[in-house]
Amino acid sequence: MPVQASAHLVNTGLGPIYDGAAHFAISPEAILPIVALGIFAGLRGLTHARASVLILPVAWVAFGLVGMLFGPLAINRAFESLPLLILGGLAAADVRMPAWATGSLALLLGAFEGYNFGSAYSAARDGFPALTGSTGLVFALIAFVSAAVLKAKWDWTRIAMRVVGSWTAASGMLLLGWGLR
Repeated sequence: MPVQASAHLVNTGLGPIYDGAAHFAISPEAILPIVALGIFAGLRGLTHARASVLILPVAWVAFGLVGMLFGPLAINRAFESLPLLILGGLAAADVRMPAWATGSLALLLGAFEGYNFGSAYSAARDGFPALTGSTGLVFALIAFVSAAVLKAKWDWTRIAMRVVGSWTAASGMLLLGWGLR
């Protein structure tokens, strides 16, 4: 008898929490915008970094649950490039904005990516633990990246972080081109 195939989800054999963490860990399209947000928040200062670290995982879980309820949306693949373009561009330009705006960016990113991850688990019976696993890595990633950038006090290290932001924006442009093709 054939068994059910799970083409998109990762099955590590270690349980649903690790499956969710592994799914996130092999998704560069989800990792890069979080890195860009961490760089941007770290460049802006401690208040911005704290807002991002607190808001992003909460939004990820909340909208992940919504995604689990409603399932995948039929949207153009080009929209996946928007977080890369926006956050990479903001990090590269080192744009000054209030902390609430950075928190809003974290909320929007958590809503977009959390919904995508939650909708991937809409058919899985262990969806919530898997969503929890991915959220744990999201929290660790945004915390580590923003903390590392906060410690970058020399001018050349801040410039290097901005260069990484520009590469992220360039990756978003490439993904946009593929999505529109």
